[in-house]
Amino acid sequence: MARSLIFSAYSGDEILESFNQNTDFSPTLGLIFSSVALDIPEVSAICSQMNIPIIGCSTSGEIVSGTDNSPVSEQTAACCFIDPDPDSFSIRLFETKDISEKDCGLEIGRWGMEAFKDPAYILFISGLNTNNEAIIRGIMEISPDKTPIFGGVAGDDGRFEETFVFTKDKYSTQGVVAIVFDRSKVQINGVATSGWVGVGADMTVTSSEGNIVYTINERPATAIFKEYLNVNDETLQQVGVMFPLLMKRPDGSEVLRTFLSVDHERGTLIFAGSVPKGAKVCFSSSFGYDTIEKSISDLHDFHNLHEHADLVILFSCLARHQAAGSMVDDEIAAASELWNAPIFGLFTYGEIGNNRFGTCDFYNETLCLVLIRFVA
Repeated sequence: MARSLIFSAYSGDEILESFNQNTDFSPTLGLIFSSVALDIPEVSAICSQMNIPIIGCSTSGEIVSGTDNSPVSEQTAACCFIDPDPDSFSIRLFETKDISEKDCGLEIGRWGMEAFKDPAYILFISGLNTNNEAIIRGIMEISPDKTPIFGGVAGDDGRFEETFVFTKDKYSTQGVVAIVFDRSKVQINGVATSGWVGVGADMTVTSSEGNIVYTINERPATAIFKEYLNVNDETLQQVGVMFPLLMKRPDGSEVLRTFLSVDHERGTLIFAGSVPKGAKVCFSSSFGYDTIEKSISDLHDFHNLHEHADLVILFSCLARHQAAGSMVDDEIAAASELWNAPIFGLFTYGEIGNNRFGTCDFYNETLCLVLIRFVA
């Protein structure tokens, strides 16, 4: 069983101080989820003084359970240091600005397969115009069936301006940082749950390219959203994130899609994941406590299948935080009570985890829970 040190910090210097004060064990891996208020390039530079592999990203809220206060904080860094066998994992930063998202995913998949025969991934993605789903599809194309892939899309405190991923050596605003684990030594399982349901009539995406949607029902995508939400150009971004599209796939699965940027001049929306032409979509219900209750029920069902964990990581959508307020604490408390393990995480602009068919998918407006157990 790996040991862990988990804490919140309000500056890069505080992260380093808390790390250096630890005398209980010698960490071999660090994960840091930090608000952009802490200055991510500075945090990355400070991490270089720790002399262990470190991986992290910017956030839109941080999660650290086990304190007397709310597990949710803002403008802090959620830090986790653990001591797995150094031979059981590898980390790397990949840039996406000069290659397609699909090619980036293929590169990650090749790297992971070269590292371990049976890999599992946790990754974080930066960039507001990135087709995050294409990265996942690239990894899946080159990986064994049912390869575990979990993670999230970096945030920036809801500003939608610039997001970051980083290691102790470098950072990127258009990149992916990944940990690949050896599944013979590390067990990784997870579940994704949203609780959102579709409302209103189905619509058809009539023109799109990857994650860029031009028209829905032959009308500009921005016009559809502004009419439904009764908003103008200035408020479309902030309000729109609270009302995702529910996309219905041919195989019967459903995923939520949220746009991260808007081209008002062209009337297009850039979503966090792919929205293909011809897709059937509808708007989603507003968030309520029944949404939280559905997610908690899903966590209980998942616990019946996977009862043990050394570490629990939560990737929860920014919109859940904004819509639920303090109610989101109940989801975190449920996870803490069920697994009785250290819990930390972040609020994201997109989530990566298993769908109900047991294969990886990309989500928005979703809570993704990941269990890590070190078996050797």
